[in-house]
Amino acid sequence: MRPSSASRRLSLAAGLAGAVVALACGRREPPPPPPDSAPAPAEAPGEGEPRPAASRVERDGLSIAFELRPLQGAAARPEARSDATAVFTITDAATGAPARDLSPLAWMTRRAGAPPDEAGCQEKIKSFMGGLIAVRPDVDMNAYLLWTQNEDNTLSVINPQLAFNRSKLRSLVTLAAGSTSVALHPDASRLYATLQNGRGLAVVDTRRGLVAANVPVGAEPTRIAVAPDGKTVWVGNDGDGTVSVVDARVAEVLKTLRVGAGHHEIAFSGGGRTAWITSRDASTVTAVDTGTLEPVAEIEIGEGAAAVAASDAAGAVYVANAPRGEVVILDAERRAVAGRVAVKAGVSAIQFAPGGRFAFALNPAKGEVSILDASVGALAHTLSGFASPDAITFTETFAYVRNLGESRVSLIELPSLERPGKPAVVEVQVGQRAPRAAKGAGGSAPFAVVPEGNGAIVASPADKVLYYYVEGMMAPMGTLSNYGREPRAALIEDRSLKEVQPGVYATTVRLGDEGAYDVELLLGGRRVAACLEATVAPSAVPAEDRSPGLTVEPLFDADVDLEASRPATLRFRARPKASAPPLEAKEMKVMIFQFPVGFRDIVSPRAEPDGAFSVTFTPPEPGQYRFLVEAESRNAPLGALPFVALHAGSPGAAPAAGGAR
Repeated sequence: MRPSSASRRLSLAAGLAGAVVALACGRREPPPPPPDSAPAPAEAPGEGEPRPAASRVERDGLSIAFELRPLQGAAARPEARSDATAVFTITDAATGAPARDLSPLAWMTRRAGAPPDEAGCQEKIKSFMGGLIAVRPDVDMNAYLLWTQNEDNTLSVINPQLAFNRSKLRSLVTLAAGSTSVALHPDASRLYATLQNGRGLAVVDTRRGLVAANVPVGAEPTRIAVAPDGKTVWVGNDGDGTVSVVDARVAEVLKTLRVGAGHHEIAFSGGGRTAWITSRDASTVTAVDTGTLEPVAEIEIGEGAAAVAASDAAGAVYVANAPRGEVVILDAERRAVAGRVAVKAGVSAIQFAPGGRFAFALNPAKGEVSILDASVGALAHTLSGFASPDAITFTETFAYVRNLGESRVSLIELPSLERPGKPAVVEVQVGQRAPRAAKGAGGSAPFAVVPEGNGAIVASPADKVLYYYVEGMMAPMGTLSNYGREPRAALIEDRSLKEVQPGVYATTVRLGDEGAYDVELLLGGRRVAACLEATVAPSAVPAEDRSPGLTVEPLFDADVDLEASRPATLRFRARPKASAPPLEAKEMKVMIFQFPVGFRDIVSPRAEPDGAFSVTFTPPEPGQYRFLVEAESRNAPLGALPFVALHAGSPGAAPAAGGAR
């Protein structure tokens, strides 16, 4: 097995940051058109349209070409503020043979003057490798970010590529309330989170790291499922027996389906053409045509459905029924019950392993994992000795099972399922404390499989860190700090360059403004650096104004300490954009929370006679706090406007003149 390029990327800084000083950048040559035989991992422009010119260099026996290709259906040339495919084609300069397994890192920076010389190119790469905020690129082709759902109302965005022992908190996204479930869009451009306290569904723009919209859905939204084609987002509303189907493009509810009472789980079959929805307190499973959004079947299975999973390979849908102690097998094509497999009562989660043959049913109450063989519709193995197994994920080689009651992860070897005898299980100690010891232990996605599929990042809420495990090791290789927060779930947003064909490395990028760009490339597999160039054409579409529709000016002195346990009146002025109607107090909410963790409150402001607004805040204890204003009706969801930092001192401390009281 080749070494994982994901693993190499995670520690490239440790091995290459110092070496890049000695790397010389290749000399740029005139950009001739790429050869007709060049592979095209992305959709090329239509017939007769000009193909974007490529930039080429030769360096250390390698021929390196770079080009930006518009996505299918886009303009012939990559335009400003659009998505494009960045493509490096790297071959042996003498033979033309593809150069494989190079672990490339690449960036783009908009050129302000003359092209950088070799020293300037090297310095840029060193800066990017060091993660310096002051020299961030305009386009990062190595975006391999870890998102964590935390026990409070935040999402952490962590950059793990700078070596694990010095990971960086890239940003912290503040949601309007605590979240119950999270999911990434297939193209990783958006993250969805269901919110508590009637706040609906948060849509997070992952590129900008902020909440783009809060979509009103039903009562107590919990589970999220993004359709395989990425066009719709399905939200189970546990409080009113409905499922909201949200248009992923415009973040609006397309339809509300009434499906039955209780907690809902959702799975897709037929390549995403059918959605299967369970309702714990109803006796039926609802099948919905995802094209028409109309229910096409209601299948009687009995009350107690706890989980659902679908296998297109088996043409089956498996439903775990906790109180009845069985897994109900549904024929996906006939939409009818095909069989029932008896397991012990308490099974609460079920998922299919890669390939769609084996289904794993977890039973926290009995400490067991039941493995069903879909090829015969029967129980194949029952494994015991787990400590409340409640969550599972898969690589091609192992099933990762979390033990809620102990600080260990159980790895079940998948190839051993097809051999005689008991499947092989490897126990890996992960962390110091059991997940159950944390108040935020209930997340259903504690594993984030690394992009190359040979390991995982494991969220440990009790330890307030994340552990990086690589298969073949008996312990995690490193840790990622979550900066005092309890991670309930972990997701990887992978936008890094991948070898899509031999010697061809590509990724999708969001371009910035028009103009000439320098393209900086570092090849980890050969310790080679090169600088190329690209041009971004003007956009035919005017730039969309996504800025908030108001500005907020604090009328209090944030540098003056508040006093713990003493009420303070915080006045502020909120001004709408020119020509917009005046703001009303009912359009806004103010959130004040302790940083980094602790107290949190959301209140409605009061209108003052002079046109300002105010809230009363009583700091519960000394510490740092943050003051944020939101106004969704003015395109300013929570997190879109800058926060104001506050500080509270000890009770009895005399406030300085000019304070906020």
